[in-house]
Amino acid sequence: MRLLQILLFLPLLTSVLACTKDLKKEKLIGIWESFETHHPINVLTFYQDSLILDGYTGEFHTNSEWNLDDEKIYLKNVRFGDTILKDTMSYEYNLNATKDTLYLKVVGGKKEDYTTMKKVFKNPFH
Repeated sequence: MRLLQILLFLPLLTSVLACTKDLKKEKLIGIWESFETHHPINVLTFYQDSLILDGYTGEFHTNSEWNLDDEKIYLKNVRFGDTILKDTMSYEYNLNATKDTLYLKVVGGKKEDYTTMKKVFKNPFH
């Protein structure tokens, strides 16, 4: 009987955890534009299953798979055209209370490898 209860509970727990992760992802879905002056404008476009980065006046364009937890965004297979630039990469991230400003820092990067981004409706490079 106990085993049956556990077997019935596991799919429910898995469902709840998956929904929580999806809700976190939903908050990032959309277009984010950097607004600091210490580097050129970068634009991140989060989709459910991919992340597009446009930078340097739109001439630099990468795509990758992405996932996240409570503290980090994980990129996998960061591609520039047909070339994989990095197998994996990660950012520490934080959203402000109104969910319209995203703070990112490259894990293991230099002190200046950070950016603050605002949520926008249109990619300025397109």
